[in-house]
Order: sequence, then C-alpha cells, then structure tokens
Amino acid sequence: MSNNLVAVSVQAVRSPVQLDPATHLECLEFIRAAISEADREFAQQIAAILKDVCQRGHADRAAIWSDLTETEKQQFQELLGPPPLVREFAQRIRDAIGYQSHAVASAIERELSEAIDAGKFTAADVLAVVGETEFTRFKRIAE
Repeated sequence: MSNNLVAVSVQAVRSPVQLDPATHLECLEFIRAAISEADREFAQQIAAILKDVCQRGHADRAAIWSDLTETEKQQFQELLGPPPLVREFAQRIRDAIGYQSHAVASAIERELSEAIDAGKFTAADVLAVVGETEFTRFKRIAE
C-alpha cells in the first residue's frame, strides 16, 4: 500500500462528515468535569474514552484540545500524570542513588512503605516514574 493511499484512507476515516459536534462538546464536558472534581481516576478513564472516540473518527483530538483554555490543559495533564507525592518520592529516590547512603535510602524506603500502606499511592505508581532499574538500585542501597 503506498503512502498516498494510506494518507487518503486515514483522511477518509477522519473526514468532517463523521465528526460529531455533540461528541466534541461531550468530550469537553467530561474533561472539565474531571478537572472540577480533581479526580485522577476519572481523568484516566476520560483519556481512554477520548482516545477511542478520536481513533474511531467521531471527534478530533486537536480540536478538543484547542477548545480548552491553557489552564484547563495544564490541569488535565497534571491529573493524568503521577501524583505530586509520587514525583516527590521519585526525586528523593534519585537523590538517594546519587548519595549512595544506606541511611538515607533506608529512611526514604521506610517513609515510602508507610505512604503505600496508607493508600496514598501504589508501588506501581512509583515504578512508573522512577523505572525498574533505578528502583532496584535504590532498594539495593537501602538493604
């Protein structure tokens, strides 16, 4: 299949005829609802729905994004990213790796375990930010 044919096929799938203005508005409302509720889980669900709706050609991601204010864009992106506490622990873990200090790493590991046990976030959240290799290095220092 030639590149021109692929481009035409993609264009046909996303033609304005298939775009649904009501779906566009509904997507905007969902994004704004997630922002107003500051609900990370809801924002993740909305992002998955947006991806599906846009891939099916019922809405245009760029058009939806352009209809959001800069503040709304930033707030939605923050909801989709790791929680601030996870980012803080990720930075502390990276710093501990740089220090190569058992005492520092074990203190951070203790606090990390307490936060996870308290349900503030999961170990998977931290792994997603730090990466498995870095987290393993950190754990070795803390042992």
